[in-house]
Parts: sequence; structure tokens; C-alpha cells
Amino acid sequence: MRVLLFFLSRGSFLCCAFVLFLLLLDVEIPVVLAEKKPVVPAETIAKWHRHHKLFKEKRLLVRREGEAQSVSAEEKEEKSGWEDRWEHRAKVVEKNNNDDKNNDAIAGKATSPNVAAGKEESDLALKLFRKIPRKKREEILRALENFKKEKEAEEKEEGAGNRKEERNEEETRRKLELLEKERKEKERKLAVVVAREASVAEAAPSTGEKGDDDGFVPVDESALAAGTVAYGTYDTCDTCEMCSVEEPPKGVDTGKAAKAKETASGTTRDGKIHCKKCFGCNVVLSRLESNQNLHGKKVKMFAGASGAAVVRGYTKEHGNVIIKSWCDFGGYKQHPETAAKHPLTCNEETQSKNTQCPIKGGIHAYGECNYKFLNALDKLTVDSNLTGVVPRTWTGSVKTFLPWDGHAVQGHKIDVRSQFYEVAKGYSIEAVYGSSVAQDTVEMFKNIKHEEVIKAATFDLLFSEQDRHGQNVFVTEEGDVTLIDSEGCFGPTNSLLLPGGQKFEVYRIGYNAVCCGNTPLSCPQPAGERTAPIVAMDYRCHAKDHFVGFDWPKGVEPFLRKIQKMTEDDVHEVYEMTRKEHATHLKRTVDELLELGFEGALLKAYQRQNRGDGLTYGNNYWYPITRACCGNDICPMRVDDAVGRVNIEKSTQGELAEKLWGDKYVHGLDVKNSPSATLLALSSLNVPKPETSADALVDRLKQQEQQQQKQQQQQQK
Repeated sequence: MRVLLFFLSRGSFLCCAFVLFLLLLDVEIPVVLAEKKPVVPAETIAKWHRHHKLFKEKRLLVRREGEAQSVSAEEKEEKSGWEDRWEHRAKVVEKNNNDDKNNDAIAGKATSPNVAAGKEESDLALKLFRKIPRKKREEILRALENFKKEKEAEEKEEGAGNRKEERNEEETRRKLELLEKERKEKERKLAVVVAREASVAEAAPSTGEKGDDDGFVPVDESALAAGTVAYGTYDTCDTCEMCSVEEPPKGVDTGKAAKAKETASGTTRDGKIHCKKCFGCNVVLSRLESNQNLHGKKVKMFAGASGAAVVRGYTKEHGNVIIKSWCDFGGYKQHPETAAKHPLTCNEETQSKNTQCPIKGGIHAYGECNYKFLNALDKLTVDSNLTGVVPRTWTGSVKTFLPWDGHAVQGHKIDVRSQFYEVAKGYSIEAVYGSSVAQDTVEMFKNIKHEEVIKAATFDLLFSEQDRHGQNVFVTEEGDVTLIDSEGCFGPTNSLLLPGGQKFEVYRIGYNAVCCGNTPLSCPQPAGERTAPIVAMDYRCHAKDHFVGFDWPKGVEPFLRKIQKMTEDDVHEVYEMTRKEHATHLKRTVDELLELGFEGALLKAYQRQNRGDGLTYGNNYWYPITRACCGNDICPMRVDDAVGRVNIEKSTQGELAEKLWGDKYVHGLDVKNSPSATLLALSSLNVPKPETSADALVDRLKQQEQQQQKQQQQQQK
């Protein structure tokens, strides 16, 4: 049995088979005891098996690393015993396998353009790629990644270029649409002009033949909608696209609108008739443009912020006019997209007859009060000989249709009273010089007429205008000056033409420094670094020696003498003023002008107003006055570099002006004077008073005659 166990322990199959054969034959087998071998523990045997397995993997790894001629530092073994050593090696092998998988994925992605060559070529490429040293592989992969990024960047840039081209195409399309819109608008305006200026001509509208006057354009009657007729009159048409102040030409049947109303087939559901052209209006209206053209550039046309309706008009009697209404104008909106609806009725219609008009003119929702205020001011302007800088104005009837311009109330019939004005020539000075003096506007800047600025400043001081900003002062290329929107007269003195008021100070040092409380900024704010060119409209820049004194524009002094002799009641009644306070205000100003001169009256007006605090917006404030800023050689005026030095003063500052305002311009908030202190300085000056009035001349002649008589008597003695 021992022999059997021995052979079994040796693991020999043949031996085991031989022993079994002998046992079956009952043969005695001599037992030879074999020397007992040392027993190896099973755990050690298992460890050896693991060792041999890892060793094979190590040899494979070393072979691959040898081919790559690179050994990573993290793959070096620490000689810390068999178990630690080979467990560490197993981790390294696992990491390398993961790296190879990642590299294969990247390599496969990088070689994706060659997929068309077939799978075998791809596998071969992967095998070759694995044989490349590891560092080289990393460099190749980095290069491929960089190439990929560059490619994506190029594609992105190309996409941006395509988007830019698309934007350019869109911008071009918008410009073309705008040009087309402008073309249609010009055609519409041309049609209005043709309709208003065309003389009556013989024509046959039904055949489209023109008469002797080519101005009349017949209406195509072949495709008119129901309820629409070609021609009508103001009385027979309910709405109209184009109304004329002329008589209808021969052959034009204006009775079609009346006939259409009589027949059900020619009417709309509401029974109203729409006319393409109508006759019998007393004025043709058109919407005020938003821009004007100046040297090929668009200059903004301000329509005002009062909410009043302001439109262009044409009448046979006065030609081109401006029409303004604060109420009862058919629901017309000056700013259709933002403004509140224009009042359909005026306040005078709902108030008691004994209710006084507002103290100020041009108040929203008032009609006759505003008209009376402006007509009184027009009479005063005529008598003071200042109509050269202020357009004439009058109240008249508007019997017409609203402009056919695409807005909600287009073509509506109106029959109202409104205020008419002569058209102011030129451009708003804020639109032209609100930012800087440019190369294409510098000559216009130099051409501003000194005598007209003095007239305009005299108007604002004499009648105490409180809202004279740059939007309602117009200048032409020839230098003419015009004042518009003078509804703020007989109030505080606040004009950009007169230094020391808030309007002037805003242009001098900036809105934020003057009215900071009306902005979201923290207060106080410093003065702006630059000055708007509008400050050169300061009357001092246009007066001899920067001083007016008693040297009034021609025709002003006789008016002053006339008002001085009248009572307040007389002034109120003769000029038909809305309030007696206006007459009181005017007489006080006239007395100060005759007693103290231009500068003295200005300072007296400021004495009655409050000191500006740099926070509050309003008209009733004064600010210290420094030397006049007439060019960029005196103050930091905004002038384009290409223009260079520019100064529009009539003459340099004289002695009288220097003693009042100083010899140097002081920018910012450091001006140190007040109306009272400057009045005291003025009283010490010997300001000459010209004797131009008849009374003064008579007095002077009497004095001369008396002196001559005294001399003769002395000689006789």
C-alpha cells in the first residue's frame, strides 16, 4: 500500500497501472521505503504560480519598453520583497493597459479620415502606432490635437465671416428698403407740392390726357375700392388722401363723392366716402420731417417736447407755414409711437368764462389762451422792431384733412382754429453745434451775424424768455438767426444767449454739474472738461468790446420810451395780453433797461432769482458769470482737431466788460461773483448813455440854447 501511495505521490500514471497489475496477479512486491521529501506549503506554490504569471507579463512589458527605448519613472520597481514588488508591478501593468486603450481610441479618432481605406489598413496603422516610442506617441497626439483645434478655429472664423457677410447683406437690404421708403416719401411730397402749386389746367381725367399745365396728375379710376372716389370736395369727402387749395381743373368731376353718398353701391358700410383727391381746403398739411440735410449729412429736426401738434402747411395767401396746436386737432399725435393722445377738446371749452388763462403761454390742452398770448407777443415784437429774428405769428382757421402718412388719424377731416407761424429758416443750433465745431460747419459758425445775435438776446431780455435752449434757436449757412417757440416769455430770465442762466450754464459746464439732482448720478458732479460751441452765442461775443450798455438795436429805444409812458392797464389793453401780470413784468424790465442799460437789467433780473445749487433743474436760477467764451483759444471749447483755432467774437473784450466779468475765462465751478456784487461794480463805471430819443434831443438843444444865452449876456456886460 505504501508503494502505491509512493507512486501516486510521484504522479506517474504508468507506475500506478503497473502496481495495480501486480496486485491483481497476487504477486508479492517488495516494498522499498523512499526517502521522504520536504513538503512545500500550498500557499507558497500559489505564490510561485502568481510570480511566474506576473514574470511573463513583466518580460512582455520589458520587451515592449525596450523597443520604445523608454522607461517611465513610475514603472521602476522598489525592491521591497516579492509580494510588494509584484503587486506594484500589477498596478503599473493595469495602468499601461488603460493608457494603451485611450491611445488607441485617440489614434483611431485621429486616423478617421483614412477609414475609407478599409479596416485592415486601420488595424495596421494602430499596430504601427503602438510600436512608436511613448514620448513620440504623445508628441504626435498633441500635434493631432493642436491640428484639430486649429481646424476648429478656422471653421469658426469662416463661420464668423459668413455671419458677417449675412449681416452685411441684411444691412444692405435695410438700406435699400430705407431708400425705397424715402423715394416713396419724396414722391408723395412732390405730389403734394404739385397739387398745391398747379394752376388750373384743361385735362381729361378719364383718358389720362394732360392739359396745358403738366402739374396736374389725374387719378387712375380703373381700380378704386368700394366707397372710394377719385375726386371730391372738402364738404363731400369724409376722408381724403390729398387736398388742394386750388380750384378743380376743367373736366374734373368733383361731384362724384356727393353722388356716391346718394347711392348705396358706392358707399362703405358706415356710409362714408373716401376721396383720392379733394378740393376746397384752405391749407394743405404734411408731417414735420425728423431730419434735415446739411452738407450731405442728416441734421435732426426737433419737434418739441410739449406734446403740441406741429405740422407744415401751405396756404394760397401765405405760402409755406408752420401750424401749431395744443388741443382740438383731430387726435393728431406729434410723436405717434410715444406721445399721449392729443386732446380732442381744449380746456377753455370746459372751464368757466371767468377762469383766467395760465400765467405762462404754450400750455398743453389750452387753445385760445395760447393763441391770445402769442398774438400779444407778436404785436410787441413788431413794435420793438425785432421781427427780423422772430417769425410772425397769427391765429387762423384750419379747414382741411390730416396728412395721409400711415398713422391712425390719417386723412381725417378737421375744421379748427390753430396758430400759424412763418417758417424759420436754417437749422437748430443744437443739432449743428451740440457736440463740436466740425470742418464742414466751421464756416457757418464764423458767418453768424453779430447784429442778429444782439437782437435775439435783446428780445429774450426785454420779454424775459425762460426756455431759450439750443433747439429753438435756428441759424442759416449765411449767418441769419431766428428764435422759435417763445411761449416762455414774461417769466424768469433763462436763455442760452444770456450768460448766468441755467440754459447757458448747461452748455458751459455740462448738465450733470448743473442739474445733478435730475440724474441718477451721485451728487455733486464736477464740471465737464469741455464746453459746447453753443456758448459762443453769448451776446458778449457779438457786441463791441463785449458790452452793450445802452447801445440798443435800431428801433428798440423808441419802443422802450413808449412803454415807459404807458400805464400797466394801457399796456394790458393795447396789446391784448392774457394776464395783467405780463404788463407789470414788461414795464419793470423796460424801466431797468432805460435806467441801468443791458447789463444792469440782466443783473437785476438775476437778483430776483435763486442761486443755482448744482442739483435742481428749473428756469428760476442764476449762476456766477465769467469772461465770455467765444472760441477755443479762450476756453476748452469742443472743436475738431482738423479745424484748429476758431474764434467768432466781434472784437476783443473792452475795459467795461473786463471790470464786470474779469480778464480771464474761469472754467468749472470756481467763478466767484454774484448779481448784487456785479451790479455794485457796474454802478461805479461811467457807462455812456446815447441821446437818440426825441425828448432827449430836445432837452439837449434847450440846454445848449440856455448856455449860449448866458454867454451872450456875459459878453454884453
